[in-house]
Amino acid sequence: MNLPATSRPLAALCMLWVASPASAQIVASAADQISQLSRMSLEELSNVEVTSVSKAPQSLSTAPASIYVITGEEIEHSGATSIPEALRLAPNLQVTQINSQEYQIGARGFGGNLELQNFSNKILILIDGRSVYNPLFSGVAYDQQDVLMEDIDRIEVISGPGATLWGANAMNGVINIITRSAHETRGASLRAGTGDQETAASARYGASFGDDNAFRVYAKGFDRDESYQPSGDKAGDDWRKAMAGFRMDLGSDSARDRFTIQGDYQEATESQLAANDVDFTHANVVGRWERSGENIDTRLQLYADTTDRDQPVSGVAFDLNTYDLDFQQTVDTGERHQVVWGLGRRHHDYDIVNTPGLSFAPPNRTLELTNVFAQDVIALGARLELTAGVKFEENSYSGWSTLPDLRLAWAPNEHALLWGAASRAIRAPTPLDVDVEERVGSVLFLTGNPDFRPEQVDAYEIGYRSQPSGSFSWLFSTFYNEYDDLRTIEPAVGTFTPLRWDNQMKGHTSGVEFWANIQVASWWRISPGLRSLTKDLRFSEGASGLLGTEQAGNDPEFQVQIKSAMVFTRWSVDAMLRHVDELPSPPNPAYTELSARVAWRASEKLELALSGFNLLDDRHSEYALPTAREIPRSIYAEARWTF
Repeated sequence: MNLPATSRPLAALCMLWVASPASAQIVASAADQISQLSRMSLEELSNVEVTSVSKAPQSLSTAPASIYVITGEEIEHSGATSIPEALRLAPNLQVTQINSQEYQIGARGFGGNLELQNFSNKILILIDGRSVYNPLFSGVAYDQQDVLMEDIDRIEVISGPGATLWGANAMNGVINIITRSAHETRGASLRAGTGDQETAASARYGASFGDDNAFRVYAKGFDRDESYQPSGDKAGDDWRKAMAGFRMDLGSDSARDRFTIQGDYQEATESQLAANDVDFTHANVVGRWERSGENIDTRLQLYADTTDRDQPVSGVAFDLNTYDLDFQQTVDTGERHQVVWGLGRRHHDYDIVNTPGLSFAPPNRTLELTNVFAQDVIALGARLELTAGVKFEENSYSGWSTLPDLRLAWAPNEHALLWGAASRAIRAPTPLDVDVEERVGSVLFLTGNPDFRPEQVDAYEIGYRSQPSGSFSWLFSTFYNEYDDLRTIEPAVGTFTPLRWDNQMKGHTSGVEFWANIQVASWWRISPGLRSLTKDLRFSEGASGLLGTEQAGNDPEFQVQIKSAMVFTRWSVDAMLRHVDELPSPPNPAYTELSARVAWRASEKLELALSGFNLLDDRHSEYALPTAREIPRSIYAEARWTF
């Protein structure tokens, strides 16, 4: 191959770098990522280290919670190109695609009711310890949540409250997305893919420097096509994004002191049918110091996050800045106690651009969130542990809340764990609850409530996890949640309008969760899973009952899925079949969906893959029409080159 003269010095430098011993190790590390097609054994999976349950490292098999771990390897073999699509792999989540740009995600119900301005607001999502929960509208903007998919180490999905450790809004679940360290992503990687619904490309480069230090940089971009209207016409919601970021890790995993700094920047343009485009930019930077001591491990994290979102015509625009400081220590006091304690302070400041139909009074505020927590894991015997914890949290609207958690776990043998838990959690008030003013023409139609109280839940759970053999593992949990002060819409006395937000609903939910891994052969694994939900909500005495209890969320009663994973010498074949029950109000029919991926390792450095999504229908809706759109069948071909 002939290179331009101006490129030859650079090419010579690259050849010298590749020939060096250090670079050879980096190249080998990069090639290993693509050549490692074999999946974890079930024993290895049960020993995966998780941190979300106790904020301290422990193996998955000993975690007393309904937690499912989506490994980076599972994401890679699924063909998922976004975080919401990767979260479909967790059997304890309900993932609903609204259109090309929007998703709703729930655990144990309350997945949202868009027609009644109720969003999926009872699940907390973190990316490398950074909360991505929106404090303005209570929920998560999934179009903003993005990382380089191949950098994800694992996603820990907990169904059930996590407020004692993670704070307000972790009412029904916690999703913790954890990326690989820079030490694990040395070398270079290029990816390019195209299909009838998406075109995307990404590049990443990482290397070592100094003693036990490493860094990586990346860039990615995509262009996603439109969803469909019920008529079969395109919905005009195509969108595109460009994103770049970095991570630097100072100190090896075994070092006494470790420092991490990482950051991302993204900008996107989203088309809107019969309206101007939505544009947003989002940036964050995270700094973290960790020290490992003989009996005390310390962690200090700071992050800053800023969003600028312009939504002409279709909604309010806003600027939101977040600054967070979090301190934590894990103290090993002997054979019987392991104490985790910490404190934190989060500051939000925002500025909303009001519109004639939707405004906030005041249009800008400063919100503060302060917390202190402690948890003790107490060994009551060789196989019996009690976990007791409490968090005290203050927010700007409702003052202090107490969020306790109690868990008792018994291991009848080294391959099984039985646990029971009782917890309390809240969803904190937001400007949408307190400050909103919605108008129809010149008439004030809906207003916030300065006396709005936190929504709260008392949650109870019993679960059992077992791996009776090297080829079979399973988990079963059942839960009962008692809710109070749920958000409702109430009319004004005597005049009906303006309506106002209030806390006039309560009730309970119950259900079961089950999933398993079956190693049929050394090259074939099957993973079934199901979740069920029963809701019994009612209005408090004196409530109007306006809009019915369905305003609290539009949720299916059950979902079942089965995943198949086959690995051969150079080939891998993966598929997932999901069936989701009908949505009650507004109604949406049940649907069954199949996704599949076939990959071929052409060489140690090159992998080619073909993925298909929604393969059973030309298109289908996952939420009620016409609010949602129909999601089409799609095919995506991808090449990945590591060197």
